[in-house]
Amino acid sequence: MKTYLCVAVIGLSLVTGMANAKEHNDKGKGKGSLPPGLQKKVDNGGSLPPGWHKKYRQGDILDYDIYRRGRVIDSHGHDGVISIEVDNRIIRLIKNTREIVSILGR
Repeated sequence: MKTYLCVAVIGLSLVTGMANAKEHNDKGKGKGSLPPGLQKKVDNGGSLPPGWHKKYRQGDILDYDIYRRGRVIDSHGHDGVISIEVDNRIIRLIKNTREIVSILGR
């Protein structure tokens, strides 16, 4: 009985330690976050690099900075889907969550 209890305590401590390590390592690394240098360039009115749209896929959340740079083309969707244009790309997304429905080229 004592050995089962010791094994259970050791197992739980290992699992919680790994969970804490993963949480600490993932801090600040969101899918939609821009690197600091790129963020500074965008803030100063520069354009995004030519492959930025490749890192986004259907179902991803569009970074707020890229959403803010976009020009709204169509916002009449009754289902909450809007279309914005960013760097000659049309992005259809859900307005409230910024979840990407599709990315189209011009």
